[in-house]
Amino acid sequence: MAKSVQYQWLPGPVGDMLRSASLATTASIPLGNATLVVTTGHVGVDIKTGELVRSSLEAEFNAVLDCLDAALLNAGVDGGLASAHKIVAYFTAKECEEVMFALSQQRFPNWTPTWTSVVVVELVNSGMHAELQAEAIAS
Repeated sequence: MAKSVQYQWLPGPVGDMLRSASLATTASIPLGNATLVVTTGHVGVDIKTGELVRSSLEAEFNAVLDCLDAALLNAGVDGGLASAHKIVAYFTAKECEEVMFALSQQRFPNWTPTWTSVVVVELVNSGMHAELQAEAIAS
């Protein structure tokens, strides 16, 4: 019998917030000897407090990367975000992509995922500048 999709939530405020909205932090999809892990879209939420990070673009974007990294690690992806092969990013301005790329390369110097960026007028979380979704393989 085929294995089914497994939904997971981060422990703590981010997972609690997503669960209350009926959203999973990750979905793990069995693929033979490996598992495809897909995250929900993450905005700049402080992983310890669950509060939106608004102090600077860099702080907001680091919070996005922190949440994605923790989500993938929690789902069994060795290396967390550094092992992601695909990113879909929504930004509220073209210039935000440059800031996110710079922070990503600082944190994960040899990381070369496929990456799609879309500029939108506004995100659901008003005042936020980026929302990212990641995919990775867990073995």
